[in-house]
Amino acid sequence: MTDIDIIKPVSDRQRLQITQATNDCVERAGIIFNRKFAEVPVAYDLQGKCAGMYQVRGVQRRIRYNPWIFAKYFEESFANTIVHEVAHYVVDCIWGIRRVKPHGSEWREIMVAMGAEPHATGSYDLAGIPTRQYKRYEYKCDCRTHQLTILRHRKIIERGASYRCQSCRSALVQDVFG
Repeated sequence: MTDIDIIKPVSDRQRLQITQATNDCVERAGIIFNRKFAEVPVAYDLQGKCAGMYQVRGVQRRIRYNPWIFAKYFEESFANTIVHEVAHYVVDCIWGIRRVKPHGSEWREIMVAMGAEPHATGSYDLAGIPTRQYKRYEYKCDCRTHQLTILRHRKIIERGASYRCQSCRSALVQDVFG
């Protein structure tokens, strides 16, 4: 891959457009649901395969956007990702984020009310977009080998989590030779 093939992140002007559209979407949700929603901070620090993410840490809330995916798929992301993430924020404000499923009926209801299709994920060609490459760990079940991410591996090691194969339903066990 050459430097020409690498996608550049959105420009400052585009960031202003995205932030303004996010604020406008929050305001529109307030009108639709007859309540006042505070503006939510917007960051452009998301990397990897996700175009956007609504994040809650304690009492702080923010929407994070992937500036490379937005740059490569600007119109599609502008039309879909913004309302998608704002819908998560509105769900949090109305029902509380821990009381509902991430893309559950409440989120779908808000997406439809805001005139958007309630799709949970996008499908993007990530060529030219920097993505994180996580180390994978081999685990075996009764029928095959599975590649678990470091996040799941840590849950097993540190918290005693367990996972089962969706095909044969047997427990996954780390392949120490893999």
